[in-house]
Amino acid sequence: MAFPSFSPRGQSSGSYSGSETEDDEPPVTVVRAELVRNHRPVVISEVPVYIGMKDRQGRFFEDKGSCPHVRYRWLRGPVIKPCVFHPHKTSQFRDVTKTFQYYCSKECFLRGWHKLPRHMYCSKPESMPESGSPAPVANGDAAEEPEAEWAEVAITRQYCPSTDDIDRPLRLEIIPLMTDGRDALTGGMSITTGTVIPTPKEARTRRMISRGGSFSAEWLSKHFKVMNWNILADLYATESFFPYCEKWALSWSWRKHLILKELKSMTADIITLQEVQKDAFEDWFRPELAKAGYDGVYQQKKRDAIFHRGNYTVEGCATFYKTSRFQRVYKYVVDYDNLSAEELRCLPNPQDAEKGLQRASKGNIALALVLEDLHIKTTNGDQARGQSGGHLLCVVNTHILADPGFTDVKLWQAHLLVQTLEKDTTNMSLLVCGDFNSTPQSAVYEYLRRGMLRGDHEELQNDPCGLLEYLRIGHSLRMSTAYETCNGKEAEYTNYTEDFKGTLDYIFFSSDTLAVLAVSQVDEEAQLQQETALPSSTRPSDHVSLVATFMFREDAAADGQTTGLGLGAGGSPYHHGSGGSVGQLDAPQLSAGGGAADGLFTSGGGHNYGAAG
Repeated sequence: MAFPSFSPRGQSSGSYSGSETEDDEPPVTVVRAELVRNHRPVVISEVPVYIGMKDRQGRFFEDKGSCPHVRYRWLRGPVIKPCVFHPHKTSQFRDVTKTFQYYCSKECFLRGWHKLPRHMYCSKPESMPESGSPAPVANGDAAEEPEAEWAEVAITRQYCPSTDDIDRPLRLEIIPLMTDGRDALTGGMSITTGTVIPTPKEARTRRMISRGGSFSAEWLSKHFKVMNWNILADLYATESFFPYCEKWALSWSWRKHLILKELKSMTADIITLQEVQKDAFEDWFRPELAKAGYDGVYQQKKRDAIFHRGNYTVEGCATFYKTSRFQRVYKYVVDYDNLSAEELRCLPNPQDAEKGLQRASKGNIALALVLEDLHIKTTNGDQARGQSGGHLLCVVNTHILADPGFTDVKLWQAHLLVQTLEKDTTNMSLLVCGDFNSTPQSAVYEYLRRGMLRGDHEELQNDPCGLLEYLRIGHSLRMSTAYETCNGKEAEYTNYTEDFKGTLDYIFFSSDTLAVLAVSQVDEEAQLQQETALPSSTRPSDHVSLVATFMFREDAAADGQTTGLGLGAGGSPYHHGSGGSVGQLDAPQLSAGGGAADGLFTSGGGHNYGAAG
């Protein structure tokens, strides 16, 4: 029998030709066959395909490999080289007169003709024409190219490409079967993919920048590393948001490998991630990071689930920690919507309360974990300690509202967060990490960093529902940011797209109990521009990860390692009173259960209503 001809990349071909009587109609026919979101196949990653079938009764269903009335056949095509300048793109031309290299566009071809270093030239194949002028040839038309041959590589519905498939397209043929087992001549389809690309390379090395000072081996053994990253949920990784990024580079099957490699390469003791889909946490991050010694906790945002790739899913925050270094004491959630409802319920005018609540309720949350350090015991009686005597560290992971037109809600959420932390983290060291969707010039940043806010800040003018009129701005958490402390300024970019380039992500820490030793260098703009912007084929998110190394301040002072790190003996002006031992069930509103306990903080209190201060 004759199978259909080579179809366009990622598209389905038509039905098989032939003639059969009505009695010879196969039990099922293929009505739809396509790659998921124009996926580019990756070595050792299953090629995601959707196969829609219809039976004789007219019922439609998706076959995931269990239908007995169809067979599958995977074939491997001829080699199609990638572009010499853009290895993530399939070549469309080859220079047959000078460089003999492959290019994805005419622009790349002309660039190669004039500027490609000689050591990057390919050797001249036989039967190539002699010429002194540029001569691009459409890929596949060169004289030495063999006739396109396709070899069978699998007879299953699922297929994971191997290294032998690199730079070759794949074709999946879906062939309905007659009741007697014969191949039907009609009702089938085929899909042809783009060329297979290798598994993502190991994550790039990023230099750590220290504040200076002398680091003894004993001291370095006491530090811990924290990583924060908005990984870009698959829900939002669309062509409409990122038209400059290759479709396959946006696919989750590609990005998840790059993300995991970067997470593992940083060897952080604590990882805080934003925009993590619930299914990605359960099916990918939790099991994969468990292999590297991490345990993780997830909290989704309070938003309606979105139908995505056949399932309803949501995104939220995930925090992981090395179980060899920390143990979880308890978890709690800062629910901004519930806190807003309790705060605004106190307003004298119910209409104002309802109006404010509608504007403030956006579903954002903060996930807080209280961890006990298993290595370092606290010697300071004013510091909270766990049951084993280790330092207690509260790690907060949040994702503040993104909409730039809602700066009042961003500040409202930041205020609810610090208000909750002031009540519930007494005497604990504090890390507040996340995507704050706020630049260093914003009201949110100034408030968190300074503990107060200038009355003439321009963002205070944006208050359509009067939310900010009822806030008495001010807190005593005394927080610094890791990058400003080490560099004297924030990272230049943590979010880099065509539409926005700036800093939105931070690692805040309680400067009276923690000392930051070093931060990872953020990519220079030239690197971020290699494929226009982020995400790209080598950088899987539109955000850049932040990494910082910390040490409990009392241990640094005890070791005398204070030079250049600002670890003098000066006391904090924000003293919280005497410390005490905190056991695993000492958290407010904890649910009963074995091991670590969980709680949900939704109570209000702490606001002073009246004129803004």
